Amino acid sequence: MITLCGGEMLCSLGERSERIAALRQGSNCPAAVAVNVGGNKVEYPYYRIDKRSRVSDHAIVDGYLQQVSEKLLYNFPELKSSAPERVGLFLGSSAIDYSLARPIEEAVDDSFTLRCQRQRVGGGNYLAALQQRFGFGGPALTYNTACTSSANTLLGAASMLAGGIIDYALVFGLELYSPTTLEGFALLQLLSPAAARPFADDRSGIVLGEAVAVCLLSRDDIMAADWRFRGGKSGCDTTSVTGAAADGSGFARVMQSALQKTGLRPEDISLVKAHGTASDLNDRAEMRALYKVFSQMPPYLSLKPYIGHTLGACGVAELMLLFESVNSGFVPVSPNFSPLDREFNDTPLSAKLEIESGIFMLNYFGFGGNNSSLVIEKSSL
Repeated sequence: MITLCGGEMLCSLGERSERIAALRQGSNCPAAVAVNVGGNKVEYPYYRIDKRSRVSDHAIVDGYLQQVSEKLLYNFPELKSSAPERVGLFLGSSAIDYSLARPIEEAVDDSFTLRCQRQRVGGGNYLAALQQRFGFGGPALTYNTACTSSANTLLGAASMLAGGIIDYALVFGLELYSPTTLEGFALLQLLSPAAARPFADDRSGIVLGEAVAVCLLSRDDIMAADWRFRGGKSGCDTTSVTGAAADGSGFARVMQSALQKTGLRPEDISLVKAHGTASDLNDRAEMRALYKVFSQMPPYLSLKPYIGHTLGACGVAELMLLFESVNSGFVPVSPNFSPLDREFNDTPLSAKLEIESGIFMLNYFGFGGNNSSLVIEKSSL
């Protein structure tokens, strides 16, 4: 049995107590960033961790990863005293190499004159720095599958734990501001000029955000916990390079496969954490998929109005938000959905759901066609 023991995160909601307070309140307002789109500066809402500079310096990324690691290890000192080769590190991010962000900008726009570090530093280097700092000697693997990156990282880590290759897994989700990413989404006309409104009839696009998150997985024979990582499924929808099958069939397949792999029925699911990006096509495809899988719709919500779409980090980041809120006895409302898309009858959570245990499905549907559905469970006392 794979146990979900704890985690830490950095996001626009602040420290854990601030995150819980914001989730209870049911809102979080993004800041704004200006980007160059077609030679013009345009402002978009954006959920940032802090106001620090985002230059192509790997020390900034290392610093955030070390910060969440140190907070986690403070609560789990046994990891430092265990056999270091039994601790694996896993990183999911939509960015292959943050150190290339500024050079790419300069290559396409000569108005960028700031010179910065040119050393190539990818995800493997970030994990190597963590291994050196904390003395871990287990496998170190990186995943890059767009928005499902850290969700698939969780699946990979769980597989190694189940196979007895490692005893502990530190699973990271990483997404920091990149002008290239933001401008790309702007040029694709996928960004909302105002707010994320998942499943709303007047939704106008996604709002991006930053997150650096880590969670600790183990096995029940090594570290017992109230939470279990039941498993899940990852699969590809090859309908289009950028879009999902409009009828939701690709999304439905991974949800049905996740239920089959975990030995569960649709009626066993207490709540669905939807992907809920607030883009026109994906929201509609996701809702159609939910109706294919569930004859009776369970409560569902999107967490992106709280921290933005954190792309490759959302697998771990949204898992941790759900983990923390349920541990506090509730699941937050799903903001900004009214008026609901007229095609659908079942609204997202409109009031806090008082809940302390249950079986939860978490959906992540990635740009490029990779889709993942995970199942976690918290036992009742």
